[in-house]
Amino acid sequence: MNLLPWLLDWPPSPATVAVFVVLTTLSVGTLVVFGGVVDDGTDENVTVEEVDLTVALNDELSFPDGENGTVQTCMASGTPGDSISVLGDVVVEIPPDSGREYAAERSATVEVSLAHTDETTTATVEGPGQETMDVFWIIEDDETLSVGDTETVQVRVRIDGSRVTRTTRNVTVQEGSRSYDC
Repeated sequence: MNLLPWLLDWPPSPATVAVFVVLTTLSVGTLVVFGGVVDDGTDENVTVEEVDLTVALNDELSFPDGENGTVQTCMASGTPGDSISVLGDVVVEIPPDSGREYAAERSATVEVSLAHTDETTTATVEGPGQETMDVFWIIEDDETLSVGDTETVQVRVRIDGSRVTRTTRNVTVQEGSRSYDC
């Protein structure tokens, strides 16, 4: 059956308009009834078990003084100057009976971000089971935080690009420091 003559017959007959309206209504009705495409999976049962993070701010940008202008070798520890550090652990539970088979190549991506910035740090954890993501994240201070402020840390877990769970924690911004051993 050749549809081209039927489509090029202009103006369309009332029967053509009726067929078009019925097909469009059925298509839209199917999307409404079945919900269309969903970005967030709900059958995963993946949970964020624990978020143990500290946020430290170091506004100082100083280096140790050298004797008589000489160069010296120093070991530094702590939060670098003019930066924010996010340190700690995030524990994610991926149950083995979560409705999907987790093969060796199947993994979850854990994203950690601060509410005041668009930056994130990510790590991959392998499922199933309980996995710990070590967070060591240092970002440049954008001068929006102060020591003592409450900052929201957001944790999202994605599998195959779809967000399956998320959680937030409020943490108090601590004063970071840097020490040198010369």
